[in-house]
Amino acid sequence: MKKTILIIYISLLFADYGGGYAGSGFRYGSNAREFSLAGALVADKTPGFYVFSNPALLQYARTSQLGLSLQSMSLDRSIQTFSYVKNLPPSAGVGIALFRYSTANIMGRDNMNRETEKYSVSETEGIMSFGVAFGRKLAVGLNIKITFPSMAPEMMDNNGGHQNVNGIFLDFGIIYKYNRNLILGGKIDNISGSYNWEILNPCNLDKEEREFQDYPPQTIKLGIAYNRYKSISIYFQEDIVSIPGNNINYRSRLGVEYRLTNNVKLRGGLVQALGSVTSDEKINDINLKPSFGAGIPIKAWKKQSLQMDYAL
Repeated sequence: MKKTILIIYISLLFADYGGGYAGSGFRYGSNAREFSLAGALVADKTPGFYVFSNPALLQYARTSQLGLSLQSMSLDRSIQTFSYVKNLPPSAGVGIALFRYSTANIMGRDNMNRETEKYSVSETEGIMSFGVAFGRKLAVGLNIKITFPSMAPEMMDNNGGHQNVNGIFLDFGIIYKYNRNLILGGKIDNISGSYNWEILNPCNLDKEEREFQDYPPQTIKLGIAYNRYKSISIYFQEDIVSIPGNNINYRSRLGVEYRLTNNVKLRGGLVQALGSVTSDEKINDINLKPSFGAGIPIKAWKKQSLQMDYAL
């Protein structure tokens, strides 16, 4: 009999580094488990959210899975994610997902610093994903992502302007199962692709439409998942971020998950707090930010199951 797993995640997030670049809102975790473990999950599977962590993990799906997440942050920011995963016997899986982040109530001001109106910014990303295993140890996966940003539509609509923008990007993931206790994972975000903007800015005197391209950072993620101990899992990940026109940046992540006898899971993580360390920069202080969370399994109906996770 086929089983469906529904996973609902709720988390509260706070400001983080990395703003100002194209697609920067997608740097946040897609769900509470990922956030509580400092995002160090490129080598480990979160049921319902394989698409976001690493498409190569899709081959682990043994049942159909549905993931929902709502993240509420400071400064009127929010993130909503949806994911559906389906197994393809004998050794593959497919998934579709949506990732949307937004910021509301941005107060506009004129050149005299007088309040004008409130604006909003949002971006939605649709993902199609496929993963397949080659034997018992190796698996690979691919994400095809389409993004639809919207920047201050209130200003455009109210003043005769318009914007048309989209982008298509590719991710590649790989998983290598060294043994039952150690899994190695890697992923390259944004292998290719760019944002293609067509904007008629009502503030431009010539009233001509502008066209330009914007390129998001390319990120290489390398990580391990270690499960040698009975009730403890350890996750480590190193991000290597290549920002167009800038240095290579690095960021380390560490997560630990402890499973209680009733399958309730306690989680903690550490991640660099003040931003990624560039290739020519030295950091003298600790530069770490903690994260915490918990996961509670919930029995549903028949053979269906729910997983409720929370992160802070």
